Amino acid sequence: MKKQEENIIKGVKGFDKDLKCHGFQYKEGEEYETDQKPVRCTSNGFHLCEDALDVFSYYPPLTSKFHEAIGSGDADRAKNEDSKIAVSKIKIGAEISLFQMIKLGVECILKRVKATTGDYAHSATTGNSAHS
Repeated sequence: MKKQEENIIKGVKGFDKDLKCHGFQYKEGEEYETDQKPVRCTSNGFHLCEDALDVFSYYPPLTSKFHEAIGSGDADRAKNEDSKIAVSKIKIGAEISLFQMIKLGVECILKRVKATTGDYAHSATTGNSAHS
């Protein structure tokens, strides 16, 4: 019997200066798992954002720390336009500098822009000087 592949979500996690999030102490390189079911983005689980710039909505850039994060297990996505996700398992990766955060955010924006190009792409613009 083939083992089912686990859903892997790569993103960025924000912390305070002491690597804490909502009072929970994290350590680089460690993995964490919750048994709270179901995982809900608004109330429990471990949170990360797929778009690095979305993390700034939760942690100010100049007084926080940011790390690569890999989420898996049960997941619940934010219901708004944010890329925040709650997961039941998370691994904390290497620290990311503010410069790297901005670079990752720009890369994410460019991926979305590329998704709207090609033979069957559609675009709508409005205004006196709009171009498409």
